[in-house]
Amino acid sequence: MRLVGALLSGLLAFSAAVAQEAPLSFGEAVDVRLVNVDVFVTDKRGKRVSGLSQEDFVVYQDGRSVEVTNFSRIVDRSTAAAVDSVVELDTTLDGEPLAGIGEPLTVVVYVDNSALMPPHRNRVLDEVESFVMAQAAAGLRYMIAVYDPGLKILTPVTVEAERAREVLGRVAEMPARGSQVRSERRQAMNLIEEIYVLFRDLGRDPCQAGWEQMIAAVDVYAQMAGNRVQTSQAGLLGLTRSLGGIPGRKALLYLSDGLEQRPGLDLYSYLGELCPRREQEMFGFMTRWDETRTLQELTEHANAHRVTLYALDTTGLTGYSASSVEYSERLFMPSARNDTLRVSNLQSSLFIIADETGGRAFFNANSPEPELARMAEDFHDYYSLGFAPPTGWDGESHSIRVELVGEAAKGRSLRYRQRYRAIPDQERLAERTLATLVLGWQDNPLGTEIRLGEQRPGEAKTWLVPVEIVVPPGALGTLTRQEGQNQLIRVLMMAEDDQGRRTPMREKVIPLRQTEAEEAAQEPRTLVVNVELEKGRHKIAVGVRDEINRVASFHQATVEVGSKAAVSDS
Repeated sequence: MRLVGALLSGLLAFSAAVAQEAPLSFGEAVDVRLVNVDVFVTDKRGKRVSGLSQEDFVVYQDGRSVEVTNFSRIVDRSTAAAVDSVVELDTTLDGEPLAGIGEPLTVVVYVDNSALMPPHRNRVLDEVESFVMAQAAAGLRYMIAVYDPGLKILTPVTVEAERAREVLGRVAEMPARGSQVRSERRQAMNLIEEIYVLFRDLGRDPCQAGWEQMIAAVDVYAQMAGNRVQTSQAGLLGLTRSLGGIPGRKALLYLSDGLEQRPGLDLYSYLGELCPRREQEMFGFMTRWDETRTLQELTEHANAHRVTLYALDTTGLTGYSASSVEYSERLFMPSARNDTLRVSNLQSSLFIIADETGGRAFFNANSPEPELARMAEDFHDYYSLGFAPPTGWDGESHSIRVELVGEAAKGRSLRYRQRYRAIPDQERLAERTLATLVLGWQDNPLGTEIRLGEQRPGEAKTWLVPVEIVVPPGALGTLTRQEGQNQLIRVLMMAEDDQGRRTPMREKVIPLRQTEAEEAAQEPRTLVVNVELEKGRHKIAVGVRDEINRVASFHQATVEVGSKAAVSDS
């Protein structure tokens, strides 16, 4: 349970506002056997390079070479991914179809309303809409999510092109917090100015008498800015974890006005420029806050789930403070150097999450159409390399390096994910149960059935709801263990109410003795797990895995708790 608890820590509560349409079903085994690395190769002119073979690539994990056991080159995503070559007959990769053999790609648009201004967002939405509709028309599936506040899934995974128009039209009407972010920064600068002027008018040196107060003003802003970065990261992290339940590659387009990698960096620098004699002291303050590790945690999980991040800075071209008339004195106007530092600090986080996952970051573009076209290029014409991790699925973060060798390396550039977290099997099962709850993704290779039994009052105004898992005859794997050892059925369960409040992930391992397993091969077997819920309507997600065959089924059901209303298996 500690592992599952760690999995769920830091996640924001998702909204229950998932569109009520039948979700696509994705068949996928849970067993994870290979690490997959998608490599984009270009020449000096930026054009894609074809004709490379497995022998042209060398892959390293943590600086040590690993054997590439699966290799293919994808040349056309729009026609179910034609392939130049496939090495090995193994048809699964990360428990998924081998790249190019019917491998799915899902395009995800995520609009972070906590970190952009509505005019910036709305300026690019029309072109984002055209981009999404074009991908859907080419046969790719997509989904749309926002932060509003909290992560909300506006569409499940779909291929309906026209749906994008309606949903993104609603996004354009949503509030966003970018103006508040700018207001907080301006308030901090105003407070610095007030403190400076106060001591100056008293005939005292503001950079001596008012120094601690001015530093405190920046500290308060930096802490708020850091909280915003963590909020955005939590939303992205929750989304990428839920996307782990969807097989294949995921290309996530993240719309933002930028995130401060080092919160308050430009204001500490601004204070140093205001007080030049103390500028050297500011270097320590400028590194006091740093969200780099927070961002790396996000990219490691994204890489683990084959989520490539593409960051679109919706700000577009920006001007300098020197053109502004909002400053009372030129003394308090940020310098061009400070403006550059501020923009760089905002954009560096977007660059990190894109670069670490093998994606792209798009900046300084009033029209994002060319950048979106470059993103679409990544949906086809790339190389897919798979290897067995030498350290196993140890839960740790590992670096990846890919190189070309010999003549193949001349004049070529590579882009690929830089790190990944080797998510243990049990944690991956929990994340796919989360995907069932959030995205409505269901799959049932075991043929199990979910029934909700008669409710009864629990403690503290709660109700106990029995969840019955009916396993059909012959669904479970055959026992091959020694006499006296049990077969294990692992059940994971999570529920969410209409307000997006979620129960902790509950896990239960149910042992079946050999005699019971033999009986299960002949007749249905019913397993019961009780879940304690408050009154109201709830979604329940259930993951069931046969630990012998390592095959899992995932279900979602709805229940009206505390009444005699009918329940349904979604």
